Amino acid sequence: MAIMRRFLVLAPAAVVVGAVVFLALHVFAGSGQLGLLELGLGLLIALLATATVLAVILVATGLLRLAGIRSTWAALGLAFGLAVVVVGISYAGIAASMQPGNPGFDTSLLLTAAGVQLPTWLTFAVGLLVGDLRSRTVRGSAAVPAT
Repeated sequence: MAIMRRFLVLAPAAVVVGAVVFLALHVFAGSGQLGLLELGLGLLIALLATATVLAVILVATGLLRLAGIRSTWAALGLAFGLAVVVVGISYAGIAASMQPGNPGFDTSLLLTAAGVQLPTWLTFAVGLLVGDLRSRTVRGSAAVPAT
């Protein structure tokens, strides 16, 4: 439970980062307009991406717990590996069913969903790194007596 708690603490930051990245890509690569509909869509997509990543991390944490491993970094790594495998299998299945030369809507939707999750994965990794460095610094400074 402590592992999932660390990720749940980082989830609001992941939603904000995902929404900002989506909106920036929408403005610079898309229509260039930013209205209320785009803001709502960006927030919804960021929420869905974060929920998906948290679900995969929960599965990875359960698998690692069966093996007796209780590491936050191992859970993040295994979850990312599982997500890559699922996206790869899905992409291979979609690509095999397409006609040659037809990129297909399903492929673009799958790749967009995978691309939207990247800021969430990076936010979790950076958040864990900052938390670990902060706790290491606090432990190091507590061992040194005050002068």
